Amino acid sequence: MMDDLLQLADDVGVHVTWRDLGRRRGEYRHGPRLITLNPRMSGVLQRSTLAHELGHHHHGDTWTDDPALLDTRERRADAYAAELLISPAEYALAERLVGPHPGAIARELNVARYVVDAWRATRLATVPAQRRSA
Repeated sequence: MMDDLLQLADDVGVHVTWRDLGRRRGEYRHGPRLITLNPRMSGVLQRSTLAHELGHHHHGDTWTDDPALLDTRERRADAYAAELLISPAEYALAERLVGPHPGAIARELNVARYVVDAWRATRLATVPAQRRSA
């Protein structure tokens, strides 16, 4: 699946590089259309981070120091990553296999926990609650 994401990046004209970023997982630079990933992360985190950074590219995000705007953009990039990495069928199967705990589902799907959290926030928030019969 990492190869699929790298191909997507290439298809949309984004160059992907690896460089030690300290504690940061990745970054997207809009001008040069460049995603940099931290090679010190696990493969699962690199894949999840690449999908997240592709979300920043998809939405045309540029650098900001506005905390509210940054938070909105980060959540939107997480949601984009979730859509790229998790299908409803895969999520349902993982939940049947390992139960409802998001960490266990993330392990089953080979994604970072924040990707599962974002998937739940976007997908499950749109599912209407079932009515109880009296």
